[in-house]
This record gives sequence, structure tokens and C-alpha cells, in this order.
Amino acid sequence: MRLSEELMTMFPELTYKIESTMPDSQKGLLINDVIYLNPNQERYEMNSTLAEELGHYLTSYGNIVLQDTNEKRKQERRARDVGATLVVTPYDIINCFEEGCRTVLDCAVYLEVSEETFKDAVKYYARRFTGVKTENDYTLLFQPDGTVAVLKSINNF
Repeated sequence: MRLSEELMTMFPELTYKIESTMPDSQKGLLINDVIYLNPNQERYEMNSTLAEELGHYLTSYGNIVLQDTNEKRKQERRARDVGATLVVTPYDIINCFEEGCRTVLDCAVYLEVSEETFKDAVKYYARRFTGVKTENDYTLLFQPDGTVAVLKSINNF
């Protein structure tokens, strides 16, 4: 199953519409319980757009298309953070490491998301975990610039 299908399955109460009349500058839009997606995007960008719109569904209220107040900008940032963490988890980053991914682009391609979404997730985790998270035998060092280092512990005891 493709990532976009997995995301849609997580939220079956929503309706998803590919809307060819959307302006190119508008990648996605949530109105009530309908997510409109612009078809003029690459697949990985579409996955990221869908995740962000789901982030809006989970966190936003009112019309925040115009980013003219601090509150609207905060809602936008929160929606992007939530959307990014839907498609890039700490476990996903560990899987990237285990699959040999070494760059942000490698990880984004492996996870089928945009580089921006991958970086947004890492920046969020850098804030949330104060830069460091330990999972099983791995230590993830999240950097504020959207990069991450993965260290694997080897226990010989």
C-alpha cells in the first residue's frame, strides 16, 4: 500500500479529492471534512501535502490561509509538525539508518516524503527531545537544522 493510501486509511471519516482547478501555489486545502489535493505534484510531495493537511485536520480551527497573525502562524507550524511526525517517526529514522541512508535526501526518498517534511520532523524532534532520544540500542541526535545522527550501541555483555 502506498503511503498516501495508508494515511487516508488512518482517517476514513474524511473525503479526499484530487482538484485539478487548484492554483499551482496551493498544494492542498482542508475545508470541513474534505481534503483537496492539487494533482500537479510529485508523489513524494503529494504524500507530504496530504500529511500536512491531516495535521491541519487534527490541530487547526478556522481559516488560516492568510498567515496574518501570530496565532495563525502557530497553527500552521503545529499542523506541519503533526503532519511531518505522521510520516517520519523516530523508528522510521532508525530504519533509514539500517537501510544505509546517509543523507536527508536518502531518508526522504526511502520514506517517500519531501526533504522539507523530513527536516520538519527532525526539527520537531530536536525541540521535543532536547536533541537526544534513545530507542532500544539506538541514540538519535536531532539537530535544529533538520539533520540527524544515529548511533547504534553494541552490547557485548
